[in-house]
Amino acid sequence: MHRFVEAMINVLMESGRRSQRFSLQNTLMVTTTRWYNNEIAYLHNLCDEIVKERRENPNNVKDLLNRMIHGKDPDSGYQLSDENIRYQMLTFLVAGHETTSGLLSFALYYLLKNPHTLQKAQAEVDQTDEIKVDTLSKLKYIDAILKETLRLQPTAPGFILQSKEDHVILPDGYEIQKDDTIIVLLHKLHRDPKIWDRPEEFIPERMLNAGYENLPPNAWKPFGNGQRACIGRSFAWQESLLTIALILKHFNLEFVDPSYNLRIKQTLTIKPEGFKIRVRSRQQVNIISLEKNIKQLEKMPEKQLNQKNETRNLRPMAILFGSNSGSCQSFAETLASEAPLYGYNATVATLDSAFGSLPIDQPIIIITASYEGKPCDNAKQFVAYLESKPTLDINYAIFGAGHHDWVKTYQKIPLYIDQLLENAGGKRIIERGEGDAGGDFYGAFENWKENLFQILRKDTGEENIISEEKLSIEIVNSKRNFGQITMDIGIVLENKILVQANNIIPTIKHLEIKLPKGQTYHTGDYLAILPSNPIEIVYRVLKRFNLATDTQVRILSSTSTFFPTNNPTSAFDILSGYVELSQPISKKQVEILATLCKNEKEQKQLHNLSGNLYETEVLNKRTSILDMLELYPSCELSFAQYLRMLPSLRVRQYSISSTPLWNSEVVTLTVDILNTPSLSGSGQYLGVASNYLGNLKEGDRISCTIRASNARFHPPEDTKIPIVMIAAGTGIAPFRGFIQERAAQLVCGRKVGPTILYYGCRSQDDNLYFDELDQWSKLGAVKLRIVFSRQSNNEKKYVQDLLWEDRNEIKNLFCNGARFYTCGSAKKVGASVKTCFIKIIQDVKQCDEGEAAKILEEISQDRYSVDVFT
Repeated sequence: MHRFVEAMINVLMESGRRSQRFSLQNTLMVTTTRWYNNEIAYLHNLCDEIVKERRENPNNVKDLLNRMIHGKDPDSGYQLSDENIRYQMLTFLVAGHETTSGLLSFALYYLLKNPHTLQKAQAEVDQTDEIKVDTLSKLKYIDAILKETLRLQPTAPGFILQSKEDHVILPDGYEIQKDDTIIVLLHKLHRDPKIWDRPEEFIPERMLNAGYENLPPNAWKPFGNGQRACIGRSFAWQESLLTIALILKHFNLEFVDPSYNLRIKQTLTIKPEGFKIRVRSRQQVNIISLEKNIKQLEKMPEKQLNQKNETRNLRPMAILFGSNSGSCQSFAETLASEAPLYGYNATVATLDSAFGSLPIDQPIIIITASYEGKPCDNAKQFVAYLESKPTLDINYAIFGAGHHDWVKTYQKIPLYIDQLLENAGGKRIIERGEGDAGGDFYGAFENWKENLFQILRKDTGEENIISEEKLSIEIVNSKRNFGQITMDIGIVLENKILVQANNIIPTIKHLEIKLPKGQTYHTGDYLAILPSNPIEIVYRVLKRFNLATDTQVRILSSTSTFFPTNNPTSAFDILSGYVELSQPISKKQVEILATLCKNEKEQKQLHNLSGNLYETEVLNKRTSILDMLELYPSCELSFAQYLRMLPSLRVRQYSISSTPLWNSEVVTLTVDILNTPSLSGSGQYLGVASNYLGNLKEGDRISCTIRASNARFHPPEDTKIPIVMIAAGTGIAPFRGFIQERAAQLVCGRKVGPTILYYGCRSQDDNLYFDELDQWSKLGAVKLRIVFSRQSNNEKKYVQDLLWEDRNEIKNLFCNGARFYTCGSAKKVGASVKTCFIKIIQDVKQCDEGEAAKILEEISQDRYSVDVFT
């Protein structure tokens, strides 16, 4: 930044502080006053120098400075003095610097979060060859984007009023007296649900077609109020339109962190905190080789130099992934690491990084999942781009990831992308692959990957270009140099037992975690954590391969890998924090182990397991590679081979069980600790993330970040709207936050609509948070409908039984605008509640099951939200 900006901010900040002090305080603060005056003098001197330079070197440019220097008042003939020009310059240079830059930052954030809006905005600027001042009036949609941005995020977030009269009664009975000060908070004013439909959502279209002109008076006031409103409004608006239009005209944009959710920081005004974007030219540019420095190449070890020379002969391949949890990214990196063996040099990037610039001279491999039926965070812009119906002469292949329990959305986005690419003129290299996380997930990918390379290999003469081991692992003894997986760091404040394990209930824990600095959340959001593998499993691996806990390994790789490379790293650290140790072994991996068995009987048994017995004896029992090695000890698998078989460690997401109205910087989690005898018969089955969380102590640091949940899975903004929540077990987690929020609103005097919780427990022992729920019930914040499945004195066993019993009340609540939410097991609660709702609709509408299912699907668009897990 120019020194002027620093001085400007210093002066404005200190001016604000001085206005809050007694005059005597300011007089006594001699050093501060001297510094303050020096900063002002710098600003004045800079402006004076600019005026002096222009007077000494005049030109004919029709800019504002020349107008002030040469202009005359038509009546008096007076001209502005240099001092007056200085004051005007400061006004123009200071005004809008904070607020307009904040507007632009927020606008870019909302464009990236809403890729269809971004596509429409780019289409609008593409209608003109060059962005000029006289084209601004044609940019109706970008104008609406800026108006909607200022509605949601007015960068000067409020203004102050004073009453001119005594005994003025405001709505809800507030009385104010003459000269009382009132702060108008624009973030609340601009979200009044009586004026704005879906007030929390970014919808620029609401500002089009006279929508803005027909707003009630005082509904939209980001530029202030009355005589103190912004005098430079027109200038700021022109500046903002020009800037956004020029950026969109020349650049494609993407998040550096696709999971980023808006965080606010305050300087003089408010701006996004930690918001970073990556820009790519929309024009095709020539790539400049950075490998022309021969001396630099000569310094490389001979082995690396040979590998680099080999890769120059490889054909290019683009691998693009859409991934929220990391599985698809791991698949993409695995594919890239093996591509050189088949004659290809692959690059790996997000789908969003490629929209508008898909290469036509190389195969494009897409690996993506669906996220609640929608594109992953880093694939939204790509899908919106395809929906704009471009013409694409490309060769592509798609592998889709999903889970069959999500019947309605299983493989939805991979299927959709496949269809859009075909419609755009793309040609399939191979039929779309499907990976089911509830089945042989990794095996399905392995099979698809092999078939893909068999087809692609024909183009390279079926010769391996790089024949060396792609991943070299050697055991060394050296000083530790730990590999790092970076995420934001939170702090554990509390970890307590809610339920002690017994023969039917696992241990359930309640954690309080202080969020990483600058992060906050909404009720219903997730906390994403990067866990470590249970130490018991790590020790099992070390024992199997005869490694000590302080064994060091050095990993060398000729292609991209998620492992820490080149420097010695602890084998314990790699096994703890980089790989999935409990993932079920794939069919392909069972076959590999069979070939390595020295015992014929064990070899035969493994061959049988890779066939028809795989699903029942391996997949359903969640048998891992380690389990297999322990069950079949004659299998001679090396540690290096073992590591190559393992996928990268994935991020896990947990529903937050608190509300920011309780504490905006601290979240609570409610976690089942999974620790049961392994179905494979080999040791205990330990949940990776749950045991990691369960073993954390107060003060421990945890890698975590906030992830937004489905936009609909939040309490309604209008607190008077009724809500009905259905949960079982730890599925109560998000609803504890919902109820906690409504209780806080009730205490503050807000009007709160009916709030009902249908909660299924095994017994009174796992009736989680009963004391809190009972207090909130007595407060009137919630009506509790609890059922126990393992208590013989209760005939109604499950929540769906209560729902059916209360079907008339459910109908009345729906007619009164209620929102419905379900959280729990997809197979149990999710499926059962859905079936019950269909049955209720059949009863109310007197229709068949098919028609009732369609009605429920329509309701699910905005009235029924589901957050289920496997």
